[in-house]
Amino acid sequence: MSPAAAGRVAGKVGRLLASAGGAVTVQFVTAGGSLLVQALAARTLGASGYGAYALFFAVLVMITSVQTSWVGDTLTVYDRFEPRIRGALLLSVAGTVVAGAAVGAVVAVVMGLAGPAGIALFALLVALWLLNETGRRIFTARMEFWRLTANDACYLLTTLATLGAALGLGADASVELLLAAMCVGCLSSIALARLRLPAAEYARAPLRGTAFREIAGFAWWRSIQAGIRPSALLVARIMIAGFASTAALAGVEAARLLLAPALTFVNGAGWFLLGDFAKAERAGTPMRARQAVRACGLMAGIALVMSLAGILLVDWLGPLVTGGSFEVDRTALAGWGVYAVCFACTLPLASLATARKRSRTVFTIRGVESVTGLLVLTALLISDPAHAAYAPYCLGGGGLVSAALLWRMLRKGDPPREASSTAVSSEGHLVG
Repeated sequence: MSPAAAGRVAGKVGRLLASAGGAVTVQFVTAGGSLLVQALAARTLGASGYGAYALFFAVLVMITSVQTSWVGDTLTVYDRFEPRIRGALLLSVAGTVVAGAAVGAVVAVVMGLAGPAGIALFALLVALWLLNETGRRIFTARMEFWRLTANDACYLLTTLATLGAALGLGADASVELLLAAMCVGCLSSIALARLRLPAAEYARAPLRGTAFREIAGFAWWRSIQAGIRPSALLVARIMIAGFASTAALAGVEAARLLLAPALTFVNGAGWFLLGDFAKAERAGTPMRARQAVRACGLMAGIALVMSLAGILLVDWLGPLVTGGSFEVDRTALAGWGVYAVCFACTLPLASLATARKRSRTVFTIRGVESVTGLLVLTALLISDPAHAAYAPYCLGGGGLVSAALLWRMLRKGDPPREASSTAVSSEGHLVG
């Protein structure tokens, strides 16, 4: 290889690694902000109050995962500037924001988590959160992860500043106060995204004759597939609160917070992989299943090391999270480590399948995995509510089976092997 060619390859690798680093960094900023807010909730609201907040947040995550997979993954996989696609996306954003706010309000009422003010604030938060998430996914589609990091930092700082100001002025710590502060943070992040993204990203498009049916065939299965994991977590939390108590849920949730860095890393890497896999598909240089498997191995190894660190530091980190008001569940703590590793083994393969527009198959595999895990958890809770700590084992263990099934499916759809193997393709994707 000539020096010039080697320089071009090195430059592409450097840009790729920088982008991947940004994808992981933005997830750490996002999860770090969530961790700080949730830790503040745990320290000020007590076990029962924090358990209620955890249920609110679980509903928000579930709704967001469905909306962002419908809108955000379509932004990434399809050409969002093509008028028919763009019109369908505009309709999708409007519809999902309204529907998401309504669903959030209904779920909050059914679960009896708050009074009228809290329910109204939660509905507003869902709408603002989804609008903010749409802007976040535009940054993702543009592979501008470092710019997205600044936007997420804006949300975090504004939320914490609002909380600090309110508490400093004598306001009582409550779930409603946390929801209101998060609304203010979302507004600031939405405004910043509007200022920093190019005008073309906000261009209008005809709302008649759109490709809504075309993208719905992809987005429907993708959104319900992406909603499986947070929905399963929400159902598990509701079951724990119902069979045991919100105090028991708080111990399990505090354990999850301690291992948030491992889960955050996996999510961040998954964001980057989906974008890179989709880019390779559009460029006509599709990735092979073995490359996704290599990503699984690397991500699982890192997730294992990060999980072990959290487990070993529980005596020091636990009181920082809970404020000493309740204990971190040690059994659940190890379980979340298992969950993180199994998640890492599945996500790259699911991302490659999504880039190949095989969302329906991924949904089937992941759906069976989650339903099975919830059935096992139900049996355990019925036999003894103290088994709540086994929830992450039930929800995560099946990921290894799902990974094997996805790998088998992806191998059958692999592109033909090229005559020669290179370190980096002409489009700048890592290949092996």
